[in-house]
Amino acid sequence: MASPTHFSLLFIVFLSVLSTSVRGSGFSVYLIHHDAPQSPFYNPLDTLSDRMQKAVHRSINRANHFKKISSETYSSNQDDDTISTSTSRIGVEFLMKFSLGTPPRNLFAVADTGSDVTWVQCKPCEDCYNQISPHFNPTASSTYKDVPCATETCERLGTHHKNTCENNVCQFLAKYGDGFQYSTGNLAIETLTFVSISGRSIQVPNIAFGCGRNNNIEKLSGLIGLGGGELSLISQLGSKVDSKFSYCLVPSPNVSSEFIFGSNAEMTGKDVLSTPLISNPLQKTFYYLTLEGISVNENWIPFRSSSTSTEDTEGFQGDNYIIIDSGTTLTYLPDEMYSQFESQVKKAIGFEPIIGPEEFRLCYLIDESMKFPEVIVHFMDADIKLDLVNYFLLLDSGVMCSSFAPANGGPYIYGNVAQINFLIEYALEEKKVSFKPTDCTRQG
Repeated sequence: MASPTHFSLLFIVFLSVLSTSVRGSGFSVYLIHHDAPQSPFYNPLDTLSDRMQKAVHRSINRANHFKKISSETYSSNQDDDTISTSTSRIGVEFLMKFSLGTPPRNLFAVADTGSDVTWVQCKPCEDCYNQISPHFNPTASSTYKDVPCATETCERLGTHHKNTCENNVCQFLAKYGDGFQYSTGNLAIETLTFVSISGRSIQVPNIAFGCGRNNNIEKLSGLIGLGGGELSLISQLGSKVDSKFSYCLVPSPNVSSEFIFGSNAEMTGKDVLSTPLISNPLQKTFYYLTLEGISVNENWIPFRSSSTSTEDTEGFQGDNYIIIDSGTTLTYLPDEMYSQFESQVKKAIGFEPIIGPEEFRLCYLIDESMKFPEVIVHFMDADIKLDLVNYFLLLDSGVMCSSFAPANGGPYIYGNVAQINFLIEYALEEKKVSFKPTDCTRQG
């Protein structure tokens, strides 16, 4: 259990990813948190409460749009003759620095584990956000190549649907939210360059990306897709990074940030807990885990959902599956399961809850005499013991609110607050996700 003294130390602002040294093969790159001073989204006038509530609004929007597409794969847009990748609302929690083209043009884009297609704004741009850095100019790069329609790369973009062309060039359409946010343009091949934490320049040639010339997305200059789909950056790097990556989330956006690619992401030790990574053939983008239950002070709460079905759909059965996602703030549980969780937490704390901000279901005024329950998340083969920072958030006003919420019919998401102070490795070939309890602020 966390003590009141530890409580105030644990709740420092929000999330980032920790810097560590590169080990073995692979490389590590810096990330910028949404609320970091270097971020284009940073507002110095925002209070901690403002940032938390905005993060929760982003989380709610993201969960709502996950719900719309959780049973979809790529779909064809018949109206404008382009291939559409219908994805979630963008999870603008972390941004990644990189360079594109030859000579390299410095850019930054949202790093999103809930999307696949990497894209940037390109010249000539019919409708683009006026970003700080110039739009990428394909004609100024010696390594830029448009992707013809009759190619395997274009087929991978539209796996289940007819591919279409414009002047024999494969087109992409990445849609977000309700479809009014989108990026569209040519699918192309380019060289990406990353500056690793160690200072090495890492060139990655022949990466397929979207050269967006019509981008109706406010304040977004591009996106790096880190999902499980065929054209995500992770999938394209494949054996070059041993199909592995990891991160370690910390409570503050001001700590140096890092995303680790390759075998240096591997974890060892008896405290490493691994759970199977589940593949959904209907939606390859998302990373699914099997959630068996949650215990609160040894009171077992089984996974329960009236919306799940026992029917197997093309080899994927939805019962007990939860998406692990770095771009969603809250953890969303089946309604009945959440109700039992809330009831057990209330019972353990013993204080009368207060009415908090409308986005939160369970809130308290902080009291020095409060005692908090032991909460363990039971994935298949992995029992993850949470600290207080993983299931409560602190607001400016001395109010704390639970970071768990009901999903209102799904999908179910294991959010980034629950991932704080765990080194988390995704091993895609081995089909497992591993957790190691870690003081992420001291790692490296």
